[in-house]
Amino acid sequence: MQDHIRDLLNRFQYSEQLKESAVFRILFGGEEPSQVMADLEIHNSYTLRNWVLLYQRKIQTGLVTLPAMKKAQTQDITDLKQRIEELEYALNQANLLILALNTMIEVAENELNVPIRKKSGTKRS
Repeated sequence: MQDHIRDLLNRFQYSEQLKESAVFRILFGGEEPSQVMADLEIHNSYTLRNWVLLYQRKIQTGLVTLPAMKKAQTQDITDLKQRIEELEYALNQANLLILALNTMIEVAENELNVPIRKKSGTKRS
């Protein structure tokens, strides 16, 4: 019985490389999720949708950068416009993250008296 359960668990575990490949094909390749699922033998659409959402959150928080466009995409005006929107959104998210981090540092330094930033003129040891 335990072997059967172990086989089931192993059958539905996917490598990070497969997850990333699936997400890239959907987000940046413009492929349909159903086609990606069929090609990569992904058994659950919820699983794939979850990977896409997690990857989008990583992009929004600056943990992942957008990949370069393919040559064919650079020739299509709609792909270029979509890319501009993606980059503008990523830039706005990065700016918000920077603002939030700087605010946190200022609060820690001013209100909590926690020295974080190196002061100018500090000698090295």
